[in-house]
Amino acid sequence: MSGFDVHRAGARRSRFRLFLLAAGTALLLAAGMLIAQNLGVFTRDAVAGDHMLVSGQAVPDPDSEKPVSLVAAEHAMFTGPATRPDVRRMDVTVRRGQTFASVLSKAGSNRTDAARAIAALDSLYPANLLRAGQALTLYFETGDEPSKTRLAGLSFRPDPERTLTVSRNARGHFHAREATTNLTREVVRVTGEVSSSLYLSTIELGATDRVVFELANILGFAVDFRTVQPGDPFDVVFERFVNGRGETVRTGDIFYVMFDGRGAPLEYFRYETEDGEAGYYTAEGESARRLLMRMPINGARISSSFGMRFHPVLARNRPHNGTDFAAPRGTPIMATGAGIVERANRFGSFGNYIRIRHANGYQTAYAHLRGFARGIRSGVRVRQGQIIGYVGTTGRSTGPHLHYEVHLNGRPTNPMSLNLPTGRHLTRDELTLFTPARDKLIGIRDQAPLALKSPSAGAAVSARFRSDA
Repeated sequence: MSGFDVHRAGARRSRFRLFLLAAGTALLLAAGMLIAQNLGVFTRDAVAGDHMLVSGQAVPDPDSEKPVSLVAAEHAMFTGPATRPDVRRMDVTVRRGQTFASVLSKAGSNRTDAARAIAALDSLYPANLLRAGQALTLYFETGDEPSKTRLAGLSFRPDPERTLTVSRNARGHFHAREATTNLTREVVRVTGEVSSSLYLSTIELGATDRVVFELANILGFAVDFRTVQPGDPFDVVFERFVNGRGETVRTGDIFYVMFDGRGAPLEYFRYETEDGEAGYYTAEGESARRLLMRMPINGARISSSFGMRFHPVLARNRPHNGTDFAAPRGTPIMATGAGIVERANRFGSFGNYIRIRHANGYQTAYAHLRGFARGIRSGVRVRQGQIIGYVGTTGRSTGPHLHYEVHLNGRPTNPMSLNLPTGRHLTRDELTLFTPARDKLIGIRDQAPLALKSPSAGAAVSARFRSDA
């Protein structure tokens, strides 16, 4: 005997091949992680079935408009060239009443694969969170026969900042990964004059719907939006968060507002008091808030005013104890003040009806609603600006509108001519802290870039604001 052990040599060669395979896999994964880091993407993994660190993900590519899918690439990495099937992509949109299981089944997945993919995703995104309108991208391995087609993975964005991906690995198990976009915070400014409307003018200069909605809430205590005219100047400073392509993913707080309409110019600064209450105040420390907002709907047209009128259904003159706002069905209705809901039910000719009791003897009423917001019922406390219902045409009504009433000590009052008590006034001690905060916001306003220009300058202003805060 030569002393050469054939079985031992074969074992060494097997271990060496396994080492090379493991080393190659590690290098590929390391390269993938390095690419993800360079793209500013942070990932979190979840596994169903085993603990192999192989997965598919959709990584936002800063240099392209579409996400780059790694589902097919990773699938190819862990299958042999001779047996590697093609991967087919399918884009679907979740419909009302559908679930993850029903969507995958309808697309062609068998129940077992669908259940395993959903289980892998559960720790990152429970299946019961899926909503109608969500876009999904599904991937299927395609064989020579339809019966050999099987689910390879899926990816989707539950919100603008995250991409979730599930992919099948070599063992047939599914692995889920979360990719989070790295956003940059900026403070920017939209300033100009009203052209056709305040809404369109601010949007055209770089504001978002959310910014305009918040702007309307801030100004809604003092501005009758029916009086806004072309040429009225405005100035708004707000924060936004942008991705690597400079696209606004979401917006944050408004810091400063100026509007000069049919009266004294209005100027408000965002300030958080020591007790943690954030609000908007004039330069002298008077809150923008009042006991009641002037209008319960943003941008609605007044179709009938307070006072005597010819009733379109009863065909005779009679007092009209409120103001009617014409708006499309389903338009959200806000509580004009904080208070307690006294009733929220069907109420005669008013149809679906809500009445709220406020401080200082005030009550507000909202009639002809299509329906109530979730949780609105008698005895519930609501906050100012909270959505309480939706425009409809229930009861004695000729078309979709909101009938809105204000009662003071039991007597109906014209909502559009109320001289409402103001909100909080900062005390002398509070003004000592407010004044330097106000002056800092003035400096930020003066240096903030326009929302549609120089986003990098906005980031610099953002950095200064963050370091001074």
